[in-house]
Amino acid sequence: MDTADSLIGKFLIAMPSLGDPNFRRSVVLLGAHSLEEGAFGLIVNRPLDIELSEILDELGLEAPKTDLPRVLAGGPVEPGHGFVIFDLADRPPESDDLLLPEGLTVSGNTETLAAFASGGRSGMYSLILGYSGWYPGQLETEIEENSWLVAPLTTSIVFDVPYEDRWVAALQSIGVDPGTLVDSGSATPA
Repeated sequence: MDTADSLIGKFLIAMPSLGDPNFRRSVVLLGAHSLEEGAFGLIVNRPLDIELSEILDELGLEAPKTDLPRVLAGGPVEPGHGFVIFDLADRPPESDDLLLPEGLTVSGNTETLAAFASGGRSGMYSLILGYSGWYPGQLETEIEENSWLVAPLTTSIVFDVPYEDRWVAALQSIGVDPGTLVDSGSATPA
């Protein structure tokens, strides 16, 4: 990997040898990346045992009567901070939204979540609590050590593929058969 290339809007796919249990079989969507600043990402395949309706209630928002998406764990950093990931479609972005390829957008505003919950905004979305972060140079080192594979963003993996199948789908999107990956023994067992 040319470390000068930005990985914004790419997937990081955890290799079986990655020893950190926070990232076992994770698919991380990178929202920021630079050699000077480090990297920021959100895990998109780790559902939490908390209902979105509970979070909406805590925020004083009424939960809709429709099915709500699962709440995801975005990573070990600031697990109480929420991010909404959604398809921007034809709506203009808010000034502090993080725009990614394929029309995906990340917002840290409670108002965005409220708009989706109230039906004021339509479309696919997910609430992700916490994030994954790397200090400058850390992610590049981990990629060189073969802890992560890099893949292009595929919105269907973010919204359509069942959570438990996203790791396999991300690998298959770059032509990797998960059965051919070898665990070097350093990963935490399932």
